[in-house]
Amino acid sequence: MLVMQRIFITALFIFISLSGNACAIERGDQIKIFKKKIESVIGQGKMPIIDVEFHCGEKIDIGALMKKMDRNGVVLTWLGPNEKLGSDYSLQISNKHPDYFVPTTVHGDGKLWHGSDKAFLDRLARDARSGKYFAMGEFEARHYISSTNNRDVHMPVDSEAMRVVFEAASEADLPFLLHHEAEDAMLPELERMLAKYPKAKVIWCHIGRNRNNLTWKKFRTPDGARELLLKYPNLYFDLVQSKPGSRYRGTGAVEGVMYNVTLLGVSLDPEWKMLFEEFPDRFVIGSDMNAGRFDNYDRVMETFRDIVLVSLKKEVAEGIAFKNAWRLMTGINWQE
Repeated sequence: MLVMQRIFITALFIFISLSGNACAIERGDQIKIFKKKIESVIGQGKMPIIDVEFHCGEKIDIGALMKKMDRNGVVLTWLGPNEKLGSDYSLQISNKHPDYFVPTTVHGDGKLWHGSDKAFLDRLARDARSGKYFAMGEFEARHYISSTNNRDVHMPVDSEAMRVVFEAASEADLPFLLHHEAEDAMLPELERMLAKYPKAKVIWCHIGRNRNNLTWKKFRTPDGARELLLKYPNLYFDLVQSKPGSRYRGTGAVEGVMYNVTLLGVSLDPEWKMLFEEFPDRFVIGSDMNAGRFDNYDRVMETFRDIVLVSLKKEVAEGIAFKNAWRLMTGINWQE
């Protein structure tokens, strides 16, 4: 069965390549390739993972990434290029490896994005509406200095640049990722946009994290996320990628608040487990990998599998691992 699935994927890819139009894989054919890849991993007795958050720059070795994906049961990756590479790069890589990478528009995390460059925003909107992509990239609103960069910036979620993203996502029915530090004072600007654009499928990155105990009061516990999930059906989250017990360098706060870390080991906090099982269709997995964190890939995926997914009911774990991302990127529910 697995051999036949692999033959199908290879044959379809060869057909597309020989057609002379490798830049335009039909959406239906692409979905068939994605589905066969997922089924092949399920057939191996492993739960597939779709990684919705990858930051692709020139330093990323695509071959090495595919090996890491295979080793960790990651069937598909939303490959979001940086500004220098542009959205087309994701199409090129997906055409070469259609059973690994999901065409994803450029990320908004560079000088053009934070400068509200009109040409960049116009191109982004055209790309999103082109029908070539299954998702949009990650767009930075409030961003703190992190372990791999020194960006201390704030693009308000209700700014003109963000309006371009929300409108394009709504019209093209594409999900996008949002990086927005969860300070209480920063929540109103996000809520205004979630209410204004109810058709925009927004994946707020890194839930289960708290970087500042003084300013992140609502998101110290799952209650903050629960409140917004109840109010906004277009809101989703990907899970925090920080190592359990690690501290944010800016404040010293323990980042991964969804974990219990004791001398006996690490476990998923019962209150966060309750949240995931209460909203089983609203969470996805993103590695948040880039060149600076590439060596952490195995550790991140092992944490998701061995601490989070293993703690949940099977149907909830499957939703978070791949079914929710599948529905967001294809617009259809996963069927065996």
